[in-house]
Amino acid sequence: MVKNAAVDREAVRRFLDSVPVDRATLQFCERFDETSRIWNFDAHSHPYFELIFFIEGKANIDAGAETVNVLGFDVVIYPPGLLHAEHLELDRRHEIICFWVDTGPTPPFDHAIKLMDERGTLRELFEMTYAEFTTNRPHAADLISVYLQAIFLQARQHFAEPSREANSLVERCLGYIHENYAQRFDIDALAATVSVSPSYLFRLFKRKMRLTPMHYRNVVRIDKAKLLLADRSLTVDAVAERVGFDDPKYFARVFKDLAGMSPSAYRRANVAD
Repeated sequence: MVKNAAVDREAVRRFLDSVPVDRATLQFCERFDETSRIWNFDAHSHPYFELIFFIEGKANIDAGAETVNVLGFDVVIYPPGLLHAEHLELDRRHEIICFWVDTGPTPPFDHAIKLMDERGTLRELFEMTYAEFTTNRPHAADLISVYLQAIFLQARQHFAEPSREANSLVERCLGYIHENYAQRFDIDALAATVSVSPSYLFRLFKRKMRLTPMHYRNVVRIDKAKLLLADRSLTVDAVAERVGFDDPKYFARVFKDLAGMSPSAYRRANVAD
């Protein structure tokens, strides 16, 4: 989050609590990518809240006297009147959903607000709002109002709860992988152990470890396999099964990719007769 606001979550919470979300009405709604002429890269402000969900991309945002760094799955909220300018990393693809939301009289707040879509619910709310706005179905205005209120309430909830440090989430996942590396589980199950969305965990884990969670599990499995190969009473297929590979051929392929040689060749080179 931004430099000072990240320290004072309580100030953000108090501000969000003061926003009359029951009056929220949508003034602008659009979904666009980095090629769109809608982007305004000059410093500017709006008389309404601006809410942006970054579906994909990376940007540095000047907001007031601070800088906000955002990635995919981040939500940025600019309070009314806050001067801001987005600077995209142009070698990346970008896609956002952008709203202007009028909540009526709102106290001033001189910080941008950033939160991560940990559970995947914010993206759903942005997507549903956009869908209702663009299809103009019966009761669309009422549904949009409910969705906007839910977005603000989700933001309130985020800042009302204790901060969950990203590093601690990854560390908990690392512990789970090391304890259960031989078991069958996918990214959805791993994300469920730390109560975040799979997409958010994937991004967080890869950013810290430089590997995807499932690739890291394979690294752990192959490290364990190297130890088991020292036991010549175990066949290579038995080693594969013990570390969680049902298919010996797939095990051999992964082993060679990570160790630079086949399991049998590794045993010959590293295990005494």
